[in-house]
Amino acid sequence: NFDMLIKTPRQLSDLSDLLDYTSIMGFDYGLKDRYDDTADWTPAGMKLFKNETGVPEEILHRKMVVRKSLNEVILSKTFVKSLFEKLNMDKVIKRFDDDKRFGIDEMMVMTLYENYLGLDGQMESNCVKEMDDKLTRQVRSILCSLERTFRLNYWDLNQPDGTDPDCKSNWLRHSLCVFGVEYLKEISESPMVLVNKVVEDFDFGTVLCVREMMKNGRTGKNPDADWLASNFPQFKEMQMKANGTYDRRSFECL
Repeated sequence: NFDMLIKTPRQLSDLSDLLDYTSIMGFDYGLKDRYDDTADWTPAGMKLFKNETGVPEEILHRKMVVRKSLNEVILSKTFVKSLFEKLNMDKVIKRFDDDKRFGIDEMMVMTLYENYLGLDGQMESNCVKEMDDKLTRQVRSILCSLERTFRLNYWDLNQPDGTDPDCKSNWLRHSLCVFGVEYLKEISESPMVLVNKVVEDFDFGTVLCVREMMKNGRTGKNPDADWLASNFPQFKEMQMKANGTYDRRSFECL
C-alpha cells in the first residue's frame, strides 16, 4: 500500500505504552455498494459469539452498523485477545472476505470495534453518532481523524494519476501525492507513524533519507496524553475506566 514508517522502534514502543489498551482507528459509514446490505448483520444471525451464554439480548439482536476506515489501525493487545477468545473470527473473516467488492477489507475491524459487543478494550460510548463522524477521514474536512495521528498524506481528489502541480513531487497516485525528497521537512516534523504514498521506483532517495533521519534521531515527536485525550474519545474513555471514573450516562465524547 506504499506506506513507510517514520518513527523509530523506541518511539513506537513509547506510543504503545501511552495508548495502553486504547485502539485507534477511523469510523466512517460503510458504503452499501461495498458490502452485502441484505445479509443478517445481527451478532446472533452471524453466529458471531463462540458462546452466547451471558451475552445480553440487546447485543445479540441489534443490527451492527458497518463502518469503514483505513487498513492502518492501532489495536490494543487486550482488544485483539478478546476478539479471538470470544468471537468466531472465521465467520467474521468469511463475511468480509469478498474480492468482488472494492474496499470491503477496510470495514471488518472498524465494524467490530464501533458496535459495542462487550469485548475487553472496546470503546463503549457511541461517540460516532454524537460527533457526526469526527473520527473519520481528513479528506472530508472532519476535525478529528485517524490520519492526524497515524498516517501523513496529502490528498488531491478526483484527479487522474500522473503529473499534478498541486503535489510538491509533481506526481499523484490514487488521489494521493507521492512522497519525494521535496517532503522531507514535513516528514521530519510530523508526529505521525506512517507516510503514504512512498513509491520506491519513483524516488528511492526518500526512503534513504528517512532511514538516515531515524538513525540520527531527527524524527517528529510522538503525540502526548493530553492531545490524545482531547482528540480521541476512546483514549479518554479508557483513561477514565482505568481510574474508575467512567460513567457511560454522563460521558462527554469531546
